[in-house]
Formats: sequence, C-alpha cells, structure tokens
Amino acid sequence: MGHKLQVPRKGKKMKITKKLNIVFVFVVLSLLASVCLPVFADNPKTEEIHEVKASYSDLYDKINQSVVYIYVGKAVGSVGTSYRNEYEFDFDDFFGKGFKDFFRQFEEEEDDDDFGKIKNKKDEQQLTYGSGTGFVWDEEGHIVTNNHVVEDAVEVTVTYSDGIQRKASVIGADPDSDLAVLEVENPKEGLLPVTMGDSSILKPGDFAAAIGNPMGQTGTMTHGIISALGRSYAVGENDGSGNYTIPDVIQTDAAINPGNSGGVLINADGEVVGVVLAFSSYSYSSAGIGYAIPSNLVKRVVPALIEKGEYEHPWIGFSGVALTPVINEQLELDHDQRGAYIQTVQPDSPAEKAGIQGGTEEMEITKGTNIRIGGDIITKINDHDVKTMDDIIAYLSSNTAIGDTIILHLIRDGKEMDAEITLAPRPTAAQRHAGISGKISDGIRNNQETGKASLGVYISELTGEGTGILVDSVMEDSTAEDAGLEKGDIITVFDGVKVSSVQGLKDEIAKHQPGDRVSITILRDGEQKDIRLTLGNTISK
Repeated sequence: MGHKLQVPRKGKKMKITKKLNIVFVFVVLSLLASVCLPVFADNPKTEEIHEVKASYSDLYDKINQSVVYIYVGKAVGSVGTSYRNEYEFDFDDFFGKGFKDFFRQFEEEEDDDDFGKIKNKKDEQQLTYGSGTGFVWDEEGHIVTNNHVVEDAVEVTVTYSDGIQRKASVIGADPDSDLAVLEVENPKEGLLPVTMGDSSILKPGDFAAAIGNPMGQTGTMTHGIISALGRSYAVGENDGSGNYTIPDVIQTDAAINPGNSGGVLINADGEVVGVVLAFSSYSYSSAGIGYAIPSNLVKRVVPALIEKGEYEHPWIGFSGVALTPVINEQLELDHDQRGAYIQTVQPDSPAEKAGIQGGTEEMEITKGTNIRIGGDIITKINDHDVKTMDDIIAYLSSNTAIGDTIILHLIRDGKEMDAEITLAPRPTAAQRHAGISGKISDGIRNNQETGKASLGVYISELTGEGTGILVDSVMEDSTAEDAGLEKGDIITVFDGVKVSSVQGLKDEIAKHQPGDRVSITILRDGEQKDIRLTLGNTISK
C-alpha cells in the first residue's frame, strides 16, 4: 500500500511564509528596541537638557524673590550720572494713564499699611520718573543697586517680587564703582538675601543669567554665557582720556535692556557673580553686549557703604597709557615690550612721594595723537604682570586696601628698578568735583595740564532757517560719541542755556571743567532729543 505525498496548496504556503516574515520582523524590532531604548533613555545629553531646563526655573524661583523693582523720582534738570541704559520715561506715553494712576494713588492718599504716604511734590518741584532694579543684600533689608539708578533721587519706592511696596532712601553711594545701598522703611518679613559668588573663578563660556526689570517688565530672566572678562568700564565723569574706570567688568550676552540696571547676574548655582551695570547698543536695546560689576568688588564696597556711607578706593596717583608697537617704535623699545607708560603724576600722591616719574615732553605718535615721553614704564605690580593701566587698577581694586604697601617693578631710562608705594585713599568724586586736592588722577589728568573742557565735537554755524549749532563731526572715542551724538545733529540748548552761535556755545563750555556732567538738547531729523554727557579735555601744551 503506497503512501500519498501531500503537497501543500500554493495559497496556504504564501500565508505561512507571510506569518513567518511578520514574526521575524517583530523579533528583530524587539531586539533592536531592547538594545536602543536603554541607550536613548540613558543618553547623558538628553538628561542634561532636561536638567538644564528644570534648573532655569529653579534658579528663577530661587533668585527672583530676592530681586526688587526700584521706582525713582528725580528733579527735572538734575544732572546726576547717566549711562546708556538709564531708563527714564513718561508714564502716560509708555504705559498709559491707568498705569500712571496706579502709582500716583500712593502720592494722593494715606494707606494703613507700612508703605504709608509718599509726599506729593508736584506743587513744589517737577519730577521725572525712572526705574531700575535692586536686590536684597542682608536680613536687615538693605537693597543694593547702581548709583546711577538712584543718584539725585527725591523719592524712591521699592517693590518686592510679591508686590509689597516700601519707601526707601539712599544711605550710601560710590560713584566710582556705580554702587549704592538703599535702606527700606520697615522691610517686609521673610526676606531672602542673595548669595554672593566668587567672580575671580569665572571663565568665558560659563553659564550666566540676568534677572531684573527691563522696560518696566518686572521679574524678567534672560540667560546666556560669560562672553569676556577683564573689561574696563568708564564711570560717570570719564572724558575718554583714561579716567577712573570700574575694573574687571564682566561681559555677557544675556539680554540686558533699560531697567536692568542694578539687577543680578548669576551663575549656574544661583550665586550673584555680578551687578548689572550697562549695555552697548546703537539702537538703545539689547545687542548681546552687557556689562556687570564683578561680585568681588561688590563684596568690598557694599559693607562700607552700609557702615560709613562711602567707600575708600586704594590710590596710587598717576595716569598712563598702554605700550603699543607704534609707541615702542617711536621710543626705540623692543617691539613686543608691554607695560603701562606713565604720563602724569598727581601732586602729593603716593606715586609722587615714591618718586614715580611722569612724562615731560609731548611727542606725536600718530597724526593727531600725542603722548608724554620720559615717564616710567610699569611692568609689574607685586609680581603680577602689567600690560595696561587697567591691570594696575584691577589689581588695586581686588587685592589691596588703604595703607597697604605695594612694589612696582619699572623701567626708567632703560634700567629696571623697584619702587615701594604706600597706598592712600583715592579722592572722592565729591572732592574731585570741588577741586579738592586738585587735581585728580589714576587716569584723570591734572587740571593744571588740562586747559579747557571739550564737548568732543567739531561745530559750525547753522545756515538757513532755524537756530542752533551744527555738528560737523564727532571725535572718535570721545564721550560725545559714547553719548550718541552724530554728524548733522543741531545743538540748541547747552546745560539749560539756548545757544545760537559757535562762540556762544564755546562760552558756555568754558564755564565748566573737564569731567563735568552736562545736558544738551539736539535736533535730529526734526525731532528733539535730550542727551547727557561728560565734558572731556582739551590739553594745553
């Protein structure tokens, strides 16, 4: 009996093959998933992204409650210190009448809370209003901000992050570091002071975030990186010729706008590494170049402002310029020689007492650029290399105190030597303005060698209709350029006086000294604009 061979039908074979293929694909996908999913799940970069996103909100929650909104009323016409990021505005124009009325209610009625009543000074003097940022320094409720935010303030209101408001007053200010401290009337309970970090360990590329009140938008956080370190920022009375500067300033690309002044720049741990100072922009808005006062300077200045109302900066008493290949060639020095070339020495200063020598003769280095030759070349301060004057100022600021003795290593007439100097207090801004001790240094030229104040522009009579003085050109690196003056601007008012002739404007400028702050009114494209700037020097030979 034979066996019959069973041959599957074609349709059934195809079904079996398809099932096998599906099973195979499923098995392969399962194996891939078992291998790949853990990889994706454990991917450090993925986890890092999630952690960073979470940390931003954590940082904000941690720091924002220590940041305050500062509302300031200043007398119209007060000069004060102005920076490009100072934020002054008309409430009707910017926010509308409703927002203005919200603040004005505190001027017109007595509240039962601790805020009390802000005296209405409208009938006594006209005020202009501006805003800035500050932060809680200690459990006593002191608020730190920029000096330029509250300078010449008639009234100051602090608003905490939860909306609670208090009156405040300035108890200490240091124009040279642009820092000020406010004392708050009856500070609210449960204050959380910030934690100050170490600005000396920052590196370009480190995370940075700013929290403040840009454009009146309270509690705004922006983030970026530390863009650069060791910048120098000229403070109020700088005339472009090397005046006092804030050393070791931090540069960041975290968005900084008007109103951020006095706010915090924090690191990834939520520590304050800088106090927001200013920004550079041609459009008066963030361009990714913001500046902050380093925390290590803040930690030196603020306690003194709280205790004494002022801070004494260590002072040597000379001004100088950085050596360059062009200067080295003219002086027959090595092409790569670095150092600070001393130009002037302040009378009765520590530098003069130590025998430091300044330049004695003018020499043209390039067309239109002169330096004084014959001065000492500083190459080290206490064994720290000196390449520019900024290196000296930064070292003094971060490492020395009044009464300390330092060693300057210098070159004089081709010979190397050391000079021992005992540091004295730098003349205060008030003393310099009053002409006490005359004469100012560490960058501000001796007034005996300064001649006349300069506006920093070339001008001519205005032809045709209208009155005013035409700006023909603006000097490079002048404070006029920093303040935004442009070729074609028409100056109509100088420090409250209408001007209609070149001689009239020169006469008004002649009433001032280099370093004075002035206000000018210009016409540009038919629109009126008010500008404040610092008068520079016209050096007399």
